[in-house]
Amino acid sequence: MQKYNIVLTPVSESKSIIKCAQNFSAIADQYLLGEKSLPHITLYQFIADENDIDNFFKKVYQSLWQHTIDLKFEKFSCITFDNHIFWVSLLPDHCGILMKMHSLISNVINKPIKNNYDSHMTLISTKNKSYESLVNEFSKTYTPIQDTFVLSLGKSDDIGQLTELLYTRLLPNKNICNM
Repeated sequence: MQKYNIVLTPVSESKSIIKCAQNFSAIADQYLLGEKSLPHITLYQFIADENDIDNFFKKVYQSLWQHTIDLKFEKFSCITFDNHIFWVSLLPDHCGILMKMHSLISNVINKPIKNNYDSHMTLISTKNKSYESLVNEFSKTYTPIQDTFVLSLGKSDDIGQLTELLYTRLLPNKNICNM
């Protein structure tokens, strides 16, 4: 069994997003976009047998009314769940639409809706407790990133990094591409 991630991936601004994350590389711990992780917004993370993945993505793709979405990231999130590891993320607009996509995907793949789902794009994890002041300082000169994001599916590691894209929707046609 493997951990998979149904995600939205950027069409043209991956390098800008990775560059943003790299500003925090000096304090990054295990999670850092660009080294081991592709930029993405998780819609649903799950464990499945490799033989089922093709059907999962086709069912999700056919069920969703929207396969692309334009998103803008104007704000940062600084959060911890254990006061030991801290997470820095970019927050997208259109969170209501992303929550609806999460809910629909959970129904399609027959998994529970995650009540604590919040749409974000993780930049880094850190153990540096002064991370918030670094984020606040960087945010003063940050130019919001805006891009079109496409429905994709890939492999994920134990801490949620998207490590390999398997399927994505190609633009401008509506074909599903096995990567």
